[in-house]
Amino acid sequence: MREEGDDTTMRIATDRGRSVAVACVAIYLAVVCGLLVAILHRDHEVFTYTLDDPYIHLALARSLAHGHYGINVGEVSSPSSSVVWPFLLTPFVGWAWGEYVPLGLNVLFCGTAAWGIGRFVDGLRVGMSWGARLGVACALMLAGNLAGLTFVGMEHGLQVMLAIGCAAGVAEAYRGRGIPALCVWAAAVGPMVRYENFALVVAVGIALWGQGRLRAAVQMAGASLVGPVLFSLFLVTRGLPALPTSVLVKARMYAAAGSAAATVMGTHLLREWAWWGLVALAGMLVWLMVREKDRERRWVLAGAVVVAAMQLAVGRFNWFHRYEVYAVVFTATAAAMALVERVRVPVWCVTLGLLALAWPYEQALWETPAAASNVYQQQYQMGRFEADFYKGAVAVNDLGWVSYRRRAGVYVLDLWGLASPESARKAIKDADWLDAVTAAHGAGLAMIYPEWFDEGAPDDWTPLGTMCVAGERVSVGRKCVVFYSTGVGDRAALTAEMAAFARTLPEGVRMTVGRDSTDEDE
Repeated sequence: MREEGDDTTMRIATDRGRSVAVACVAIYLAVVCGLLVAILHRDHEVFTYTLDDPYIHLALARSLAHGHYGINVGEVSSPSSSVVWPFLLTPFVGWAWGEYVPLGLNVLFCGTAAWGIGRFVDGLRVGMSWGARLGVACALMLAGNLAGLTFVGMEHGLQVMLAIGCAAGVAEAYRGRGIPALCVWAAAVGPMVRYENFALVVAVGIALWGQGRLRAAVQMAGASLVGPVLFSLFLVTRGLPALPTSVLVKARMYAAAGSAAATVMGTHLLREWAWWGLVALAGMLVWLMVREKDRERRWVLAGAVVVAAMQLAVGRFNWFHRYEVYAVVFTATAAAMALVERVRVPVWCVTLGLLALAWPYEQALWETPAAASNVYQQQYQMGRFEADFYKGAVAVNDLGWVSYRRRAGVYVLDLWGLASPESARKAIKDADWLDAVTAAHGAGLAMIYPEWFDEGAPDDWTPLGTMCVAGERVSVGRKCVVFYSTGVGDRAALTAEMAAFARTLPEGVRMTVGRDSTDEDE
């Protein structure tokens, strides 16, 4: 006859044998479905991503389908920071549902990342109940911002999935086993997704080196360079810089500390929290590395320190909680593994620490519907005006929806520079330059944030109206965008088109016709 204690032991053993990976995927999908319903409810059943940028990639993918790399016909440009992402979208751009492909891909990639996090937590070499493991896994999923990145609609979900794959590989090295080939390849292909993934190449290379596999580390590093180098050669042969214009323009923007453009997305507090969170992770990893006696484990931890250091030194932060996430989740998994397995920190302490680290991404879950609503109320409406009312050459500083919705052959002048090389090369964008460049391209309409330019709009531009989003600004550069008839615009025709457009705006969008005013902006 079995004793009660035997039954309890059996239940605990069975509980510990159950994987949390499936539960992680189910929780992720439930959150995504909830956010999708909230977005559709807020925006009159119109789906938009939480940023305007995915529509740049969709517009570029449409050009790629016609054999051209750029936004405007006959003008080569490199508006995407990711080498591979537009090519993944290209096969689907001809379909009516093509604009939903980034969402579907991110559900696939982030769902796979959720499964990978579950498997990672299952593999922790310490006795934990199923509930405790699920708590750690959920905290790591929050630190990876999986649900939030799904609705950003860009390559960051794939980037985080690859970061989880690399973390799984170095976890094997930490436990004295060989890094699986699949994890090595995840590191090698990462830079084609985003250039920041070279930090993961370094981390996995250090772990391989620590195992005495220097040749494998060199081969992986060499493989990681092939795609980016070939892409740079492609750009250079077409008269462009070796790095994508979007990378160079955004690097200059963030260098302009204190400017309005340097902080267009998110709040200072959230960005600083993510920065300091990564600083704390780096410090903890250094402490773990110093106290570690095993050589191979020290090398693994050193690689994680390098990832944090590289992101802190040259990486960007925030812009709706996406740039630093790969580094946060990679270093967080390494720190959690060492704390649980070697230092024997209580699991609840690790879980609370991860939840504190993930605070900006917890906020992102709440902000996602409002962020999508911002895009719907501003850039989506701008694209609708261009496609359904004006239909001519246009100048903008937010490129996505306008370039994606425009009619074939319509020229979009990107004053910020992602899709227009001449704008990217211009350091001082004053009123004279705005006048000259719009005249050169016959752009009779401009839809801009005048504060983003050195002297605002030229004196000979006529304000047609100011359109402002309702509620809090979450993911757009400014709360209000101003429509202008430029020096070459047909003011009378544009005024009539603006009046007709204003009557079709959805509830909540405020349009003041005939005024150049951003008084309603913060």
